[in-house]
Amino acid sequence: MFEDEFSALQADMVDICNEYSKGMADKIFIYAANEGMILTHHFYCINNKIYDCHKLNDSGLQIKFDVSKDCQGKVLDILNEDIQKIESVCRKYKQPVPKLMKFTYEPKTKKFNAEYTYENQTSDDVSVFDNYDAWFEEEQRRLEKIRGR
Repeated sequence: MFEDEFSALQADMVDICNEYSKGMADKIFIYAANEGMILTHHFYCINNKIYDCHKLNDSGLQIKFDVSKDCQGKVLDILNEDIQKIESVCRKYKQPVPKLMKFTYEPKTKKFNAEYTYENQTSDDVSVFDNYDAWFEEEQRRLEKIRGR
C-alpha cells in the first residue's frame, strides 16, 4: 500500500538522522529536494539553538558526535537512497513525486511534520542550495523570535 511504503521511507530518514544526533536533538530537520538532482541535508535544534549537521559538537552537550566526513557521507547516502525509493514508490502507485520535502521531527514527543511541494522550486536564479539555506535561516529566525531576541 502506497501510504505504508511512503511512511516507512520517511521513518527511515528520520531514524538515521536521530541516530546521527544520538537521540539528543530537540528537533530534527530534514531537507530533501529532487529536481533532476537530489539534494538532502539535515540540521538540528539542541537547547534552543540551530546547528548544521557538521556543527553538533558545538552544541555544548557533553557528548562527542561523529561529524566526520565519512559519517556525514553515510547519512547522506541513506537519505539520497530513500529519496530515490520514494520516487519509485510514487511512480509504482501512480502518485505525484514530491520535488521538495521538508520534515521536522521532535524525538521527545514523537511529533512529525512534513511539507511536500510538487512543483520545481529552483530557477536560473535560485538553486536547491539557496532553498536549503533559506529554510535553515527561517528556522533560526523562528527560534530567535521564540527566545525573545
